[in-house]
Amino acid sequence: MGKGFKEQVKRDLAAVFFNVEEHADELAVEYNGKRYNIPVVIDNDSNKDRVQTMRDNADGVFITVVTAYLSFYDLKILPRKETKILIDNTEYLIQRASLDAGNITLDMEVLDE
Repeated sequence: MGKGFKEQVKRDLAAVFFNVEEHADELAVEYNGKRYNIPVVIDNDSNKDRVQTMRDNADGVFITVVTAYLSFYDLKILPRKETKILIDNTEYLIQRASLDAGNITLDMEVLDE
């Protein structure tokens, strides 16, 4: 049952959540010296209340928290906390990374003006 279930979850993620005609966008992702063109779901809305001013008091510069969802089957690695990832030409600092049923969830910070 285990392998059949895992394969079904993998198919469901690809067919629905990471489907570029449904939820995801195919984006250029650079991590750990490798470049991928893979489906990514970026959620800016869930973290609107987590925007904060820069810690060094730079005028007009904010740190915005963004959540990204990627398929482990596409990336083949779980990014590490406190490392940088480039998604669609924007550099993010990973604050939290988790893997659940083939789905990578990254909570990331980006500088914004």
